[in-house]
Amino acid sequence: MSMLTHKRAAVNGVHLHYVTVGSGPVVLCMHGWPQNHREFLPVIEAFREKYRFIAPDLRGYADSDKPFDGYEPKTIAADMLALLAVEGVDKYHILSHDLGGPPSVALAYLSNGRALSLSTIETPFFGLDFPGYVDPRVPYWHLGMHMNMDITRFLVEGREEQYLRHFFRDFAYNPTALPEEEVHQYVTQMRQPGNLRASLNHYGYIPQMAEQTAELAKNKLKVPMLAWAGRASFGDHCFDCAKAISVSAQGGVIEECGHWVFEEKPAFINEQLGAFWASHK
Repeated sequence: MSMLTHKRAAVNGVHLHYVTVGSGPVVLCMHGWPQNHREFLPVIEAFREKYRFIAPDLRGYADSDKPFDGYEPKTIAADMLALLAVEGVDKYHILSHDLGGPPSVALAYLSNGRALSLSTIETPFFGLDFPGYVDPRVPYWHLGMHMNMDITRFLVEGREEQYLRHFFRDFAYNPTALPEEEVHQYVTQMRQPGNLRASLNHYGYIPQMAEQTAELAKNKLKVPMLAWAGRASFGDHCFDCAKAISVSAQGGVIEECGHWVFEEKPAFINEQLGAFWASHK
């Protein structure tokens, strides 16, 4: 996608690499593990005529700094607020996936009325408490393993490709949904110096994620939420959590879809995002 502009900015004590493209209302994209800004390319391609996208590699990933601390949702939200300031952005939509979700929720809470909307796609919500709530650490074995960062590094270093292929295939409804070229991009990223160590902090900080989310969610989020998840992955979890924390939540469960929604069901999720953003200008 040649029209992407690559940039770097010093924000909140770290240097972040990010891409921008398009014009119109701003959409800030917050990716999950083990991906980077690239996971939003199917959305960017569909909407670059109508929206201006800002898609960083979050701290700990790809071509951004890989510090040894600062992976709490509020800290990453502060990274984003500083990045938006660099780009001169006042109002913005927030779009997140996977572990980009908890800091995106914090950003929505800390935006002081500037966030137009929050879309959390296939996001694990930690620290909530409502009838029927299940902590994602219970059904997903790798969350506990990745929180033990040193053990995970010891087992995965040198086997990054085999390990990531497991997630991209087994966490998808259609195991071939993620293009081979993209798999190679993410394997290459995970082999960059410090990337495995740093990105695992997004799991190591799950206790702080739960604590901060619980604290923020004591007050209902005023920002309208859109929450979708794949039937073969998080299922009802995302929409149920959105309804529990926000005064306004839309979304549901995507049939015949796993974790990699933007690659697995691009037409469906783009249709949902387009309608949602248009109704919250």
